[in-house]
Amino acid sequence: MLRLSWLISIGISLFGVLLIEHFFTITADESGTATGNLGAVGLALVLPFILLSLFITFCYFAEFSCQTRDRILRNCLLIGGFALAAALFYYALEYQKDVYSSLGGTTKEKGSIIYGFPMLNEYTNKIFINFYTFAFIHTLSAVTGAIFGIIKPQKQQNKTDGE
Repeated sequence: MLRLSWLISIGISLFGVLLIEHFFTITADESGTATGNLGAVGLALVLPFILLSLFITFCYFAEFSCQTRDRILRNCLLIGGFALAAALFYYALEYQKDVYSSLGGTTKEKGSIIYGFPMLNEYTNKIFINFYTFAFIHTLSAVTGAIFGIIKPQKQQNKTDGE
């Protein structure tokens, strides 16, 4: 049942993130809005689902690693999780560079379209809210849950041995 709730929460929150990235971000050739960032409205609606999805991801992988008795499998999965997190972090940084280059620079560079804007604005929503950052934070949640699941049984065994 935990796996099904994990898959449903991942699907709902990923759908929300992709909607924000696609519909609440203005490309450089469109006219900007001076009224504010509409992506903040979308983020406010999706944020509870993302937080719930992160919590369920943590719980699922904590339970999975707690039930897995094979040390080699657990270690391989942890190494794979760290490798996946590193790859996603790299791709997120490359994506950020691509978006900033399409806008002519960052918010601090005078020649850019977004000069003087706040860091999170209608042009840069997709830098912070995209598939790469979504997958990165969920990978971190999964790895943290797996580490917690590995440590947790050892603590419970020590309590029963000491009694």
